[in-house]
Amino acid sequence: MANQSAPAEQPAAESAGSDVGMRIFAEMLAGILLYGGLGYLGDHFWHTSFLLPAGLLIGFGLSMYLVFKRFGGAAA
Repeated sequence: MANQSAPAEQPAAESAGSDVGMRIFAEMLAGILLYGGLGYLGDHFWHTSFLLPAGLLIGFGLSMYLVFKRFGGAAA
């Protein structure tokens, strides 16, 4: 009976790692899109050309900070 439970545990462990990876990817993408979008809107309404790149960089930096803050302390 122990043999039947062992294969069920393997996909759960792989799924947990995949879930964490997808959450990290989603947070990175969301930060870049949010702040890049705000930079685009600022460029559009204020007729500038530097807010989009600044928004993308700020979004990337804040996303990295949040990922390290949330997932960086996990034991390997």
